[in-house]
Amino acid sequence: MSQPDDLAIERSTDLDMHIDQLWSLISTPDGWKSWLVDDADVAITPAAKGTAINDGVERMVQVDSVIAGRTVGFSWWDRDDPSSASYVQLDVVELPGGRAQLHITERFVGATASATTSCTAGVSWEVRIISLWLMAVQSSVMA
Repeated sequence: MSQPDDLAIERSTDLDMHIDQLWSLISTPDGWKSWLVDDADVAITPAAKGTAINDGVERMVQVDSVIAGRTVGFSWWDRDDPSSASYVQLDVVELPGGRAQLHITERFVGATASATTSCTAGVSWEVRIISLWLMAVQSSVMA
């Protein structure tokens, strides 16, 4: 549950890919490596713990919830700074015409809830969304 001091980033993007393809990108370590992080060593199952590395920064990951085909929720934080924890929820939405939408929410709590953190994370999500969008374009061209 969010508190008054929480900050959140929300992004949505419509993709020219089937929801099953999008689901595989948010629900597997290999999927994560294709757009979310540089490397991932975590099972995307409830209560799983592991690591993700992006831009040389190792993050601890704890998968909080998985609703098959729909939602992955996880907490992550810089390995050397547990106070940097945030909660991310990735939601897959089916769109008409066999397309998919990804809705992303990242919530920063307490000490991590700052305008600087929010701005930096917002830029990171934009880059990740562009990577996803390019994957969708490439897969539709190859089809």
